Amino acid sequence: MIQLYAHRGNMSQFPENTLSAFQSAIDLGCPWLELDLQQTKDGYLVVTHDESSVRVTGISKIIAQTNYDELKQLNFGAYLKDNKTHVLPLLSDVFELVKNTAVKVSIQPKANGLVLPSIKLAKANGVFHQIAFNDINCEYLIEAKLYDKNIPVHWDRLPGTELATDLHIAKQYGFETLMYLNEAITPEKVKQVQAAGFNMGACVVNDIEDFKKYLDWGITHFYTDYPQEFLAIKEYNP
Repeated sequence: MIQLYAHRGNMSQFPENTLSAFQSAIDLGCPWLELDLQQTKDGYLVVTHDESSVRVTGISKIIAQTNYDELKQLNFGAYLKDNKTHVLPLLSDVFELVKNTAVKVSIQPKANGLVLPSIKLAKANGVFHQIAFNDINCEYLIEAKLYDKNIPVHWDRLPGTELATDLHIAKQYGFETLMYLNEAITPEKVKQVQAAGFNMGACVVNDIEDFKKYLDWGITHFYTDYPQEFLAIKEYNP
């Protein structure tokens, strides 16, 4: 089955990693949200990509060195200049959006020590069965698997990695999906990954023709900034 991940929410239409972007992806019928996770000085799990707020807010605050109440005053969608204020979401806010839906959330931890608190928070919010983890750093994914082998993980891979090593580690720890950047994808690699028993994914795919090509090659998992476009084409059958 083809799986689309709204990369940082529907970030082509709304500011990345905001509740507006996530709600839009849900409304479109995207089966997965993908988000980035940081932790504030006072221990709140918050959804934002960078260690600093400067790129998206215009104001420089190191997330891990700033309390949530202070960060909550900033506009995390300021970079789009849409004349709206987008408050930094808590991970629990996103869990509330997907609760009692079929939508799942793939969490990308951006620092050490975030996997276990995320799992505990998901359990407390009744969405444990709706979470997964993704990252380049396999240590985060291994941590999730050691907690519960049934938590899905998607290993983000860069060009230049050794495929045999990727497959060995993925098999050893029970990973489900290998997500390769566009530059690292070939038809032969797709066949090898799938022959080894893993889902093959592509990230981040924003061109419709690339999407169609990868579908023909047999790729099943996609991160995209344009979920509304990919969901609309006839080649996509969820």
